[in-house]
Formats: sequence, structure tokens, C-alpha cells
Amino acid sequence: MELQENYDYLICYNTLDPIEENFLMNILQLIINYPLIWFNFLENVLKNKIMISFRNRALIVSTELLTRQLKNSFDHVFQLMKNCNVVINTIEKKGFLIIYVYSEKISEFFQNSGFWLEYITAYACREIGFPCYRGVLFKTKDRHISEIDVLVDLGRVLFFIECKDTYSYTNLDLKKIDNLRKRINCLSYGIFVCTKATNNLDFKRYGLGLIKYKYNYEVFKEDLKDLIGGRIVSLSF
Repeated sequence: MELQENYDYLICYNTLDPIEENFLMNILQLIINYPLIWFNFLENVLKNKIMISFRNRALIVSTELLTRQLKNSFDHVFQLMKNCNVVINTIEKKGFLIIYVYSEKISEFFQNSGFWLEYITAYACREIGFPCYRGVLFKTKDRHISEIDVLVDLGRVLFFIECKDTYSYTNLDLKKIDNLRKRINCLSYGIFVCTKATNNLDFKRYGLGLIKYKYNYEVFKEDLKDLIGGRIVSLSF
């Protein structure tokens, strides 16, 4: 974890070592260039508790239940993991493949199926040219600590980005960003990035911009650029 201090707030954010960084860059390229393979792996393997379970740094995959299509998606991801040297050991036993991975952060990437959306959002921000941090603990002057998925820090303007790859979010998730913005004495804006939008939440009420990731990275990056760029212009007046 790295620390960065400002007069109004203190942030603590996650850093990666070279092996973790290399894995992340490669898995993001797979997500960007092969969205159907990633979507199939994500929805039908990674989010399926019958297909996969976790124990410490081990991924336990039920290989007997993999259909031909699922096996193709799984094999792409598994081969990438091996190529990036994040697979420490494997054990095949009674229809299961146990994969021991390099670090806690690699394990967390798979255990929390929404982390990929945070990483791809941060990656897009950096490609656009916006300095940002992923996995931030944000401490305000009143000692309140908030968890921020992605923070874009432009100096005079902050963007708090919440990422959700699930239907399980409510107005409380929207209100969290709104409350944080009220605690700091600088210009700020909130953005909600999701893969599964719901119609019963009032994003405008909390002053949040909404972007849906539709497994088209270039379109997503342009949407993000337009939203943040437009907000920068509006906040300058």
C-alpha cells in the first residue's frame, strides 16, 4: 500500500509488484481483445460456485463440469496465468484442478468477480491520460475512511468511481459517493460504472454519472472520456 497526503484528505492505494503487474496487463488485454471468451469465463465459471471455489491462494475448478465451450474459455485464462508465471503449483484430483497462485492479489482478482471492472476502468482512465488509483482508502479531515474503487485525481478536481458487476446494488451505494463528496472541500464528481444497469435507482438525485460496460472496451473508454471531460468543463464555470 502507498500513501499520498493532501491538506483535505489522505489516500492509501494498492500497488502491484512486477509479476502482478504483468499478469494484470495481460488479463486486461484478454478482456479487451476477446470479450466473449472473458464474458463466458466470468459469468459461467468465475461466478458459478459449483464450478469454482477458493481456499486461501488456491483456485479449485470442477473440470468435469466444463462443457466444450466453457473449457475453451477456461483454457485461455489458465494458459495466460501460466505464461505470466502466476501459477505456482497445480494438482489434479477426482475431477478437480487445484491451482495455487503467486500472491494474495492474484487470488483476490479471481475471488472478487468485480475486481476486473475496477482494473479495466482504471486502465481506461490511464490510457485517456487521467491520473488515477485503484483500490483506495480515502481518509477525510474528520477521520472518516471510505473505500473507493477508482479515484481520478486531477488536482483541483476529484472523480470517485464506483464499479459494480452485479445486480446487487442499491441507493446506499449511490449515497456513499454523495456523502463522501460532501465531506471534502474541493471540486468532485461521482461516476457509477456497471455491467448490469437497473431502472429503479435515481442516479441524478445523487449527482452521479452512469456508464454501462457492454464488453466493448473502446466504446467504454470513449464514454468515460466524454463523461469526465464534460464534467471538467462544467465544473470550471
